[in-house]
Amino acid sequence: NEPEGNSLFIIQAHNPDELRHFSWMLGNFTYESRRQTGQIEPLVSFIFDEADEFIPQQARDSYAESSAVAMTLARRGRKFGLGIGIATQRIRYLNTSILAQPHTYFVSKLPRQSDRQAIAEAFGISEEMFRQTFRFKKGDWLLASYDAAGLEAIPIPIHAENAEDRLFELIERLK
Repeated sequence: NEPEGNSLFIIQAHNPDELRHFSWMLGNFTYESRRQTGQIEPLVSFIFDEADEFIPQQARDSYAESSAVAMTLARRGRKFGLGIGIATQRIRYLNTSILAQPHTYFVSKLPRQSDRQAIAEAFGISEEMFRQTFRFKKGDWLLASYDAAGLEAIPIPIHAENAEDRLFELIERLK
């Protein structure tokens, strides 16, 4: 919550239960401190990579903790400058209540029909549109958004440079 400078924190753990518990603690602490003070800046994004390990459809034990904090961030975080990013290759495994909250989706190759169906249902994307994703190279995406792109429910093909390169550049600048 410090307003000076940029920060990047990458949290990993050998024990996935500890990682889920830590995400719950960090997310709740950040949300509650901002809610109590009304703090909005700096903007913070919580990114859940391999999201099926944090927000599965059926959440029990440590999965329930990480699912709860993801739901809080997705539903109420925006008004306190908190955002959520969800990255997964298996969209069908995710809690649909949380998955419905983000307004913008980046879709890459989806080889499984059930995953393509889930995105198609949310945005009305045709099978033909998905076929072009099979030819995508690294960094190619379909941008599907309810409002960010200005075209409601019309996916736009985009290309993004390698994020790892940009992260390494940021880390070098922060040294």
